[in-house]
Amino acid sequence: MLELRNVKKKFKSKIVLDGVSFKVDNGQCVALMGPNGSGKTTTIRAILGLISIDEGEIKRDFSVKREVGVMHQNDYFPDNLRVAETIELHKSYYKSKVDTNYLLKIIDLENEKKVLVANLSGGQKRRLSFAISIASDPKILFLDEPTVGMDVQACKAFWTNIKKIKEKQKTVFVTLHHLDELNDYCNRFIFLKDGKIIKDVNKSELVSTKIIIISGNEEEVSNVQQVLGGNIEDDKLYICDMKKRDSIIDYLNKNNYRFEERFKKVKDIYRELYM
Repeated sequence: MLELRNVKKKFKSKIVLDGVSFKVDNGQCVALMGPNGSGKTTTIRAILGLISIDEGEIKRDFSVKREVGVMHQNDYFPDNLRVAETIELHKSYYKSKVDTNYLLKIIDLENEKKVLVANLSGGQKRRLSFAISIASDPKILFLDEPTVGMDVQACKAFWTNIKKIKEKQKTVFVTLHHLDELNDYCNRFIFLKDGKIIKDVNKSELVSTKIIIISGNEEEVSNVQQVLGGNIEDDKLYICDMKKRDSIIDYLNKNNYRFEERFKKVKDIYRELYM
């Protein structure tokens, strides 16, 4: 369990966290969302105890030193060590440990266990970074852009492993710019802006809400926006406010506009909040 209560933080005169509050139960996969400067990284650093907070409270049922795994966006490994040696070195710092052969298997680097880390590809290093983050069998896992540099097959394997971790009632925090991946695998989405939480939504709420998407040329889409509002992206108009759904659909049908109606995705909320 993790709980933040009215957490505030300033760097000099700049407010970077402004009353952040949320509670996360075990077994959740939580996506922290927001553009650069929204407070995501500062929130994680505060949770990890890497920075002090000015006001508020952070309650944890885990040891930051012994029961937390972190996968950084940038990989830092000793180039003179081999893959298996790198995992073993990391495990030596912890009491609880996951079998090295198992870790090599789930990241598909069994055949590279004696290869120098310096000779791995970028995608292989990302997979090694994931193995290291879970090598101590942590209660809570923080993943910063975890699938960047991974190919499609590696991404699929990565999220399969995250699903297994969740099933063990462990908590996972993710920051990621590939919003479709978050939509498929996370069950909670916390949106930050200027150090404040502006939306906190569960996946069950997300898939019960619909959106209308109108397609057409630039002029057509612009004309519809003037009447109905919404956000334009790639010559498509996205309407998230469905309070007047029936009248919107009636207008579109009468004027022969092409449109579709589907359930919301994370990227729809992101577009609505930030674009």
